Amino acid sequence: MRVLAAAVASALVLACATATSARTGPPVSPALAPVVELSADRLATAELIAAAKWHSGEPVEAPEREAQVLAQAERSARLLGGDPAFALAFMRDQIEANKVIQRGRHADWYAHPERRPRRAPDLAGARADLDRLTPALVGALADAGPGAPGCEAELAGAAHRVAAERGLDGSGRTALAVSLASVCAGWAQPAT
Repeated sequence: MRVLAAAVASALVLACATATSARTGPPVSPALAPVVELSADRLATAELIAAAKWHSGEPVEAPEREAQVLAQAERSARLLGGDPAFALAFMRDQIEANKVIQRGRHADWYAHPERRPRRAPDLAGARADLDRLTPALVGALADAGPGAPGCEAELAGAAHRVAAERGLDGSGRTALAVSLASVCAGWAQPAT
């Protein structure tokens, strides 16, 4: 329930930032910018993963693979002296955001067969990208440090900038908001 509430709050903050011009939008935090940029990089793999799973018949849900990603995130957090629980919550959001895109693409391809991918991309290559991005994301989160008052506004500003630069559509913006749902909420919790 907490994750859903955080996702809704992040989506609302992102929607408000989207409705605001770049000139008058929330301030962009230099500490949060790499977290948002790497989250967007991770989301960029979702279409390829969706196409690979479409052709292989694999479901969007991949519990074994998700467990591997979460274990890698926890190891990275421990190595960096970060909060493993925070890293796990953050990476769960990253995984769910990727699945938002995958489910959306699959639904679109069912409804519009002419849009289906013609060939099966290499899932192993996309997963290698994800394996590279996981420790980078956890590192960026650790580098950002504890959130200060105004975290949500700073995060929204960075998300707005990245979404505009990358030309994210509505589903891409929603997925980006989902990927960032725990960032400010996690900072509110003391590290254990």
